Amino acid sequence: MPWNPFNELIRSTVGRVVEKLVERYLPASVSEKEKEEFKLRAQELVLKEIGAEAKVMESVNATMREEARSEHWMQYSWRPTLGFTFAAVIVNNYILLPYFKGVGLMPIDIPAGIWEAMLIVLGVAAGTRGLEKWQREKN
Repeated sequence: MPWNPFNELIRSTVGRVVEKLVERYLPASVSEKEKEEFKLRAQELVLKEIGAEAKVMESVNATMREEARSEHWMQYSWRPTLGFTFAAVIVNNYILLPYFKGVGLMPIDIPAGIWEAMLIVLGVAAGTRGLEKWQREKN
């Protein structure tokens, strides 16, 4: 498995969060040994969950790589099209609209669920590209 600079950060953060939860919510009647066992198990569960999410992310990344290699223009161009659409909405609503509202420019209203989906897809795409570039430069 390639070295990930965030592993230690995640482990230390999880450890601190679990420590605070134990201090705050476990009753005083719980022994120190039981508290330590609880902390260890809680950290293991959180790290397993993070690992499961990483596997899902890798699956998404593999799908994106396959789409990029496709010979069908629709399959390899939908993400860039989504990105350009997102950028056009941002430019229209937040850059042009304040200046041109008086001449009839209208805001583009996108439902919250669609915004979230666009942001997730673009975030995954950008994160994947950044990670791939970082790993390529590292090697």
